[in-house]
Amino acid sequence: MKAEVDAIENGNAALSFAIGCVWGSIKERTFTMAFAARSVRFATIAGMLALSFLGAVTTGRMIDANASSAMVFGLTSALFGAAAGCSYLRRPMALVQTACSLIPLYILTYVFLSHEIRMAGAWADGRLYQALAIEGVVIWAAVLAGSIFSLRVETLSTVKRT
Repeated sequence: MKAEVDAIENGNAALSFAIGCVWGSIKERTFTMAFAARSVRFATIAGMLALSFLGAVTTGRMIDANASSAMVFGLTSALFGAAAGCSYLRRPMALVQTACSLIPLYILTYVFLSHEIRMAGAWADGRLYQALAIEGVVIWAAVLAGSIFSLRVETLSTVKRT
């Protein structure tokens, strides 16, 4: 490529050619090594482990003050930890399956809490649980998007190798 760049007399054309070569080599290497898929998968697992750790710390701090909220945070922490472990062992498909089942669950939880809060007035921790349900939908939607991306890149890499 260096010889070809040297042979191009126009500086802008040579720069454009060099940038195109670098872009092409990065793109080829990314799909060949599935670097993007591994990076997204690693980031997703690391994020879920961080959320699991944060939930565990929050549970420990809340257990004496509000046991029911501490239980919700503890269950959320366990859920993220289990999903991270499952993803590590079973690849991105496990996260797609988990996210596809949890997103509707979080939506139903939000709807249920909205109905209960209206019926019972100022329900103890209803607003907190609603916020956690919305947060769960957003987090699991992001996990689903990252997992689908990882699966897509893995599929493209497998097809390209054959």
